[in-house]
Amino acid sequence: MVLSIKDTDPHTGQSQSRGAARGQFLPMIVSGGIWIVAAKIVSQFSQVATFFVAARMLSPEEFGLFAFTSAIAMLLVVVAEGGWAEFIMKARDADHCFDQVATISLISGGLLTAVGLVAAIVFHMFTGDEAQSAILALFSGWMLPAALTAAFDGRLVASGRLRQRAIVRIGGELSGLITAIVMLGQHGNASSLAVAKVVCQLVLLLGSAHAAARLPRLHLTKPVVIEVLAFSRQIVGNRLVVFIGSYSGTLVVGSFLGIADAGFYRAAERVVAVVSELLGEPARSLSWVVFRRAHLEPAGSTRRAGFACDRFVLVLIAIAAPMYLGLGQVSEPVVRLVLGDAWMPAASLIPFLCLRQLLLSPGYINEASLSVVGRIGYRFPVTLLNVAISLVVVIVVAQFGLRALASAQCFTAAFALLTCIVLQSKLANVDWLEITKGAALLIVPSSLIMVVAVFLVRESFSEALSWHEIFVLQIVTGVLTYACVLAMLVALSRRLRWLASLGA
Repeated sequence: MVLSIKDTDPHTGQSQSRGAARGQFLPMIVSGGIWIVAAKIVSQFSQVATFFVAARMLSPEEFGLFAFTSAIAMLLVVVAEGGWAEFIMKARDADHCFDQVATISLISGGLLTAVGLVAAIVFHMFTGDEAQSAILALFSGWMLPAALTAAFDGRLVASGRLRQRAIVRIGGELSGLITAIVMLGQHGNASSLAVAKVVCQLVLLLGSAHAAARLPRLHLTKPVVIEVLAFSRQIVGNRLVVFIGSYSGTLVVGSFLGIADAGFYRAAERVVAVVSELLGEPARSLSWVVFRRAHLEPAGSTRRAGFACDRFVLVLIAIAAPMYLGLGQVSEPVVRLVLGDAWMPAASLIPFLCLRQLLLSPGYINEASLSVVGRIGYRFPVTLLNVAISLVVVIVVAQFGLRALASAQCFTAAFALLTCIVLQSKLANVDWLEITKGAALLIVPSSLIMVVAVFLVRESFSEALSWHEIFVLQIVTGVLTYACVLAMLVALSRRLRWLASLGA
């Protein structure tokens, strides 16, 4: 296994093998991160392309039918996947538990597939709606491969095969996109999108099985079943709460302010989600590798492992800050370019939602940091509290307008960040005092200078250049300014030894 240290030099003992492993660790992380980002870019491209093709070829009623049915199917997929991947990733011996987790995933996927088929039959008997019944039946075929793919996915991440995992995901997303385009061209109905989802998942399953280089052996023992189900309850509970929280906001906005405002709010969320998904997927996957490796360190290496975790969180914030703050500053040209002038009211909401996501970004590592130390059970009540507070704020503030709601979301995110810091500090040994000092010395000054530079570009060239040219100039100026200032501050910090984690 990639993360284990097995080779011992006969003259120098284990220290040389551990040193070699540490020397290979950073390149592996960088390479894996690049592949994960590439896979996420392809995934985003496929989703956006599918959306535009479907919007042109389907009526609003058909697309709405697909959106409603797919939301229910996604909810069931969360249950079917059950945290199987995460359980394998946190296990000390991933190979030993893979067969049993895969067996459980087959059972969960099969049960939910049967539930979906029965629901489709019952729905058709009572309504006679063949189109929606067909989509429900097709989506039932998504459950089983999704559940089994989760087990293979966990094995790939646990063994450090991030490149192979990313290649498989790229192949699956492109297969789904091609299937959607071909099926829509031939049939032109919403069931084509459901077929594309199933095809994508089947490609992911076959590719993951090939990359893992083994098939599961059906096997179950009572102790492992009890342990897996106890862990799954925590993971699924958290994800269901987050899922409900994510989709309920738009419904509340539509109830208070109307469908049009709900559309603007959802459009703004979707634009910001492109960045958060692009950042969140690599962060979650890499955090499992970093925290799992840190947890497997010998007892005498606790301090070094702690430094590794602190650096990871600090790097995560350093990457998130320019992405979200930059998007907030160029929200108007982004909306005009991506959605069109009709969606410009959404642009005023994006800066608030960007700030919210920046505050929530340290939470990307919660699953990994708490799971590897066996404290994942503490996360669910905290997540439930955060979502409950967010829902209350949405219901109370939505009647005052979209901007009031978007700004209020920043305060709920700040509360969620506070709970995140408490969890990680008390349970996962993350040194947030060191992280806060690093953010104050390195990230805040770089971000402020970047914001000022981008603002000056817009104000100075608003009359001389077109909005397209200003948009490009703002991006180039922001990237160069942030990178140069941050590099200077990091070099100065290492020389003056301001931060222990940078000097470790």
